[in-house]
This record gives sequence, C-alpha cells and structure tokens, in this order.
Amino acid sequence: MENGKYTVELHFAEIEMGDPYSWRGLGRRLFDVYIQGDRVLRDFNVQAEAGGSKRALVKTFEASVNNTVMDVHFFWAGKGTCCIPYQGTYGPQVSAIRVSQGT
Repeated sequence: MENGKYTVELHFAEIEMGDPYSWRGLGRRLFDVYIQGDRVLRDFNVQAEAGGSKRALVKTFEASVNNTVMDVHFFWAGKGTCCIPYQGTYGPQVSAIRVSQGT
C-alpha cells in the first residue's frame, strides 16, 4: 500500500448464533480488533451492537500507513462462549473489510 491516510470499514453480521428465543441464542462472541497496532474495539459483540443476529453492522476507522502495510488483527481473548451453538463457534468473525485511501 502507499503510505498515507486510509479509511477502514469493517463489515459484520452475526450469522452463527441466533437471537435469544432459542438455545442457539445462548452463545456470545466477544473479541478485540486492532488496526495498525491500536485497539479500536474491545470485547466487541456484533450481535449486541447490531441489535440481533443476521443484521449488518459497519464500523469505520481512520488509519495511517507508514511502512506500506495495513495490519488489521482480530483477537479472541478467551471471553464469550466456546460451544454454543457448535463446538468451536466463538472466535472473531468479520464479513468484509473495505479500505480506501483518504484525501
């Protein structure tokens, strides 16, 4: 990437865990998001922020590139559920990432 300022859009939707009216809704997915080494989201819960499952949510951030690399890191810190609705459904999940160069 060229050095400079960028807009980073992270697109989310909780597609595995259902809303609370069924047993699938008992799970929680919590994770942190880092952009260029800075934590921009802590204990992020897509389902809670979007107001339910299968609802789109876009988070927008500004970032600078100084070494031709854009680093976006999703980190599960052991919080949330590990086995509901399925074993292994707990880690970070993102639907899309859009990066555009700023002016």
